Amino acid sequence: MRQNPNYDVVKEPRGFIKCLEIFLAIFAFACATGYRGHPKIVQTTNTQDTHIAEATIQYPFDQGITMNVIVLNNGTFDTVDISSELDERSKMEFFVVIGVFCFLYSLGMLVYYIFFEEDSATNATPITSSMFSLPTIDLGFGAFWTLFWFFSACAFAAGVNNLKDSASTETLIGGSFKEFCKKGIINCEGHDAKYATLTVAILLGFLNVFVWAGNIWFLWKETSWHNNSGLSANSGPSTVQQQSQPPAAAI
Repeated sequence: MRQNPNYDVVKEPRGFIKCLEIFLAIFAFACATGYRGHPKIVQTTNTQDTHIAEATIQYPFDQGITMNVIVLNNGTFDTVDISSELDERSKMEFFVVIGVFCFLYSLGMLVYYIFFEEDSATNATPITSSMFSLPTIDLGFGAFWTLFWFFSACAFAAGVNNLKDSASTETLIGGSFKEFCKKGIINCEGHDAKYATLTVAILLGFLNVFVWAGNIWFLWKETSWHNNSGLSANSGPSTVQQQSQPPAAAI
């Protein structure tokens, strides 16, 4: 552990990008897990009575859509709970898990940079130039998390698209709730939920892909591979010029 924490590392690309990765991961999975949507169906009976049927959809989006609606039962209007299937849990949890793991990894690496990493001048050992050095391992994990951010963002976008279709009031009125919306008896008007928070989560997911991919370049520059390639490029064949000596005088 360092005697004096190196807070200046956050001014370097590797430290600054780690901070950026931490905040983007937090915002991404917070938007996904904190979402609350409320699709509504306003029912108006032929006696001009109005009833609002409202559902709540939230993470992990596997509870279905349940609304308390008006039904016509033996000439009288009653209310019953009607449910529609909804299950996008696997896609949503995949996105959140990747976000949490990336947050923990970036936080751990930033703590190491600040409190534990020794100066390269005082820590020049053979292992720092091996393929198992920390910069090389960090580069491998950076490429790994870049791919999984891309996969999870695509899966999350697909899940949100399916969610919009399943929770659409037009779909509900024309499907599971069709028999409870009869023109002239019970007229239904739908109001869809707002999905701005989930849209922001999708954008943050792909922004994480961009940031992690860009970080690979700076991680590459920390490895011995980049340093060796720079040395080999700068070192050219040396030519030694010899002075021509005058011929020896004949005796």
